[in-house]
Amino acid sequence: MGAERKLEYPPVMTIDARAKQNSRSKQQVAEAAARLVDDGMLVGIGSGSTAEMFVQAIAARVTGGLRMRAVATSRRTEAMARSAGIELVELDGPLDLAIDGADAVDRRTLAAVKGLGGALTREKIVAAAARTFVLIVDTTKVVDRLADAYDRVPVPVEVLPFGWKMTARRLRDLGSPVVRERDGEPVTTDNGNLILDLYHPVESDPTRLAAAIDAITGVVEHGLFLDMASSAIVGSPDDAYSLDREH
Repeated sequence: MGAERKLEYPPVMTIDARAKQNSRSKQQVAEAAARLVDDGMLVGIGSGSTAEMFVQAIAARVTGGLRMRAVATSRRTEAMARSAGIELVELDGPLDLAIDGADAVDRRTLAAVKGLGGALTREKIVAAAARTFVLIVDTTKVVDRLADAYDRVPVPVEVLPFGWKMTARRLRDLGSPVVRERDGEPVTTDNGNLILDLYHPVESDPTRLAAAIDAITGVVEHGLFLDMASSAIVGSPDDAYSLDREH
């Protein structure tokens, strides 16, 4: 009888190691996105941790002589960009380019769920104003169908504070809405509104789900970004690659 074969298993990745790997992935896409910015461009800058790394990457290019102006999608991004020496302007016309993160992205259509950071309405306004809208994500955010992400990613819905409980009641026909809270208090967006996170939507088709949410009185905006992104830069710890929207 031969010697017993010893099975070797890969080491379990610690939380710290996973965080470092995720940070490297975000850095990869942030730097790749920064290379898309040409001299003289007017750029929309999104919100969230990946977008903030993009701000840092752009700031380094501005220090090196790049001339560009930007529109920020949140107060936090605005403060970070200003402190980094990036010129900020008011959104009053088309943008050359907008760069933003996402919470889930359909690899084929580039339909996305956004808004876990709370800036979905301003992010959508900026994305809609851009001639080119590019998503920056790591590989964990990419799914075969957007509905595949619904078990782990809610669809954020920004709603008016007035009568929000009635708005939530209407949203219950579409899933399980939960008012977003922090430290036991409802989260208020930069627009002064509330966010209802819609868990487990009953409608798997993003277009029909978006239409159903839009039809509810009291809804300001939702986090379904459909037919908006032209491409996505997807990062891994070692490299970044591009996904283009299929037509």
